[in-house]
Amino acid sequence: MTKLSQRPLIFLGTTREPECEYRVNKYLDGYWTLQFMERGGVEIAYDDETYLCEGPWFWPAYPGPRTKFNKAEGYPHWFHRHVGFAGSQVVEWIDAGIWLEKPQPVPSGRDYVTLFDEIIDQVKRDNSWGSMRAINLIEQLLIELAEARLSTEQAANARPWLNRLLEILEQSGVEPDSLVDFASEEGMSLTTLRRKFRSAMGVSVHHYAIQTRVRRARKMLQETDTPLKVIAEELGYDNVFFFSRQFRQNTGISPGRYRSSR
Repeated sequence: MTKLSQRPLIFLGTTREPECEYRVNKYLDGYWTLQFMERGGVEIAYDDETYLCEGPWFWPAYPGPRTKFNKAEGYPHWFHRHVGFAGSQVVEWIDAGIWLEKPQPVPSGRDYVTLFDEIIDQVKRDNSWGSMRAINLIEQLLIELAEARLSTEQAANARPWLNRLLEILEQSGVEPDSLVDFASEEGMSLTTLRRKFRSAMGVSVHHYAIQTRVRRARKMLQETDTPLKVIAEELGYDNVFFFSRQFRQNTGISPGRYRSSR
């Protein structure tokens, strides 16, 4: 048998639920899980540290903190997958620095839906060959997530221009009209700026700006009674219809329905 087959890991279960409405609130005792949301919205907490995750995300649950997660406000459900396991192999992943300790958005450039479904399928084979393949695939997933985290951290620390551009996008919620000027000030062409931004963040400047707009819109819809038309104008949209369409495309529901769910 290969060395891989001797690595101790016991699989405890899997989930694949397209319309998940779970409410989890517990301490994990002696086991770990990897959770994957394909679409929807989830609120996650580890003790007092909370996260709002919308769209494709990974997150873990593990012994130590009290772990809580449930559907996010404004979402009827989410598309959920998970795999649970126990064993000393997890300790090796932790020691190697690849274990996922908090929620992480799904990196671009890879079909993680197919990968996670393959993990689930191999676990369900319920034999040593399926377990070996599942362990291999989980380790591959953890390595890719760890590499993506490191790449993002290095990009933010090593590229001051990136931090400045992110600050502009977060403050305005729209892609700046002066992006050409910004690129010129940083000594690069607009094409180079867009390419470097996508390489660092995994999405285009335009898509990041849209995500920021939608995030600000959610906050305004939750916390104020400002009319949709005014919100659209404040966020830089030419009309409320385009705002509503873009909001639905990114959240799965209309702004009106999102607000009424408060």
